[in-house]
Amino acid sequence: MTSRFWFLTYNIILIPLLSVIVNILASYHSKINESIEKRKGLWERLEEAVSKRNWQKPLIWFHVASAGEFLQAQPLIVRCIAEGAECAVTYSSVNAYHWLQRPDQTETQNLLVTEFLPVDKIHNVRRLLGLLQPSRLVWVSYDLWPNLVWETYRQGIPQSLVSGIIHVGSLRTSFFAGRSFYHSLYECLEHILNVSEADSQRVLSAIPDHPQVKVMGDTRCDSVLERRDNIEIPQLPPAAKDSFVFVAGSTWPQDESCIFSGLQEALNKFPELFLVLAPHEPTEEHLENAENFFSGTPMVRWSHVTEAALDVRILLIDSVGILAGLYYSAKMAYVGGAFTTGVHNILEPVAMGAAVAFGPKHNNSMEALTMLEQKLATTVNNSTEFRNWIFDILGNQENCIILGRESKKFVETQAGAADLCTPFLMNGLS
Repeated sequence: MTSRFWFLTYNIILIPLLSVIVNILASYHSKINESIEKRKGLWERLEEAVSKRNWQKPLIWFHVASAGEFLQAQPLIVRCIAEGAECAVTYSSVNAYHWLQRPDQTETQNLLVTEFLPVDKIHNVRRLLGLLQPSRLVWVSYDLWPNLVWETYRQGIPQSLVSGIIHVGSLRTSFFAGRSFYHSLYECLEHILNVSEADSQRVLSAIPDHPQVKVMGDTRCDSVLERRDNIEIPQLPPAAKDSFVFVAGSTWPQDESCIFSGLQEALNKFPELFLVLAPHEPTEEHLENAENFFSGTPMVRWSHVTEAALDVRILLIDSVGILAGLYYSAKMAYVGGAFTTGVHNILEPVAMGAAVAFGPKHNNSMEALTMLEQKLATTVNNSTEFRNWIFDILGNQENCIILGRESKKFVETQAGAADLCTPFLMNGLS
């Protein structure tokens, strides 16, 4: 009865309302408009990809929200393919599209499909399931699309959630309607494999009698460590050699309002400091804002790095896909996102041995919470706190090296979630 109520509410009220809202917002937000444009022709692309399918092998279909969730899926994809499955990936975000379109990327070479997920209308869902005919659908982290969940269950196709996370205070479990709605989704999943015990308890608050809610850890740790061991390290300008390298990664304007003044002071006081700025979205407007702020300090863009003067102090990253490699050179890093919707991937700099800080909105990251609890990371709420942090680190550089070493060890001890999850995904499919 509850599922029928939510099915009707979602399809009669929510989907039409969301369609109107999205179409209105597309006129004002370039990323939404681009997401709509990039979906054009997806059915033809899907049909062409599926025509190459080996029907003797099971097909495991992973759905991810964006690039970060793709990285969580990647170690599972590698293991499932090694055990004889084919794999397909769909994604929601245009950021994932851009990340997977990098000229030198190799992540998609063994995948049958990498494509946007069509709009979650019931006729799209049925057409997609009929085309792919997956052996299992795997949801990564949190991005559940209701019609796809319900219809996949109705057709008897097993589903799993891996690296599951529910933020503290999430509407999914913090009030009755949210718990009821997500109960109708969670009951369709064969396995709910979560990052932590706290995540499992929040799932169980919505569906107390689910028999397969388990703590498996975060496959992102496996992904980060595997990428670290195989990544190509970008060559920094000669001026960075023997310097104390600070990377500000995946920053938004709100992050930069907090950190830029402190960074400028630090550049003036500590001649050994070399700064790498890597905006989350390296648009021309965003890049020019950084260039204008640091106009008195020698700076070079990544695309012009071969022209760098020997006295350059700042490297401005104007491309995507190289941030993880840049962290290799960092002694300390600020990870952006935590002044907007939530902190981005802190594991990448930590795995490289950098001491990290981030803003106040970090409840979306279990590793951030754990590292704060263990005093391995720092959160800053304003520009004064950031200035105090960076000056303290630069004044005690040996302590920074020790902290980075301990942080690196923290990630390495978290490895193994992918090996634990893979048997659940392959069970009964061979």
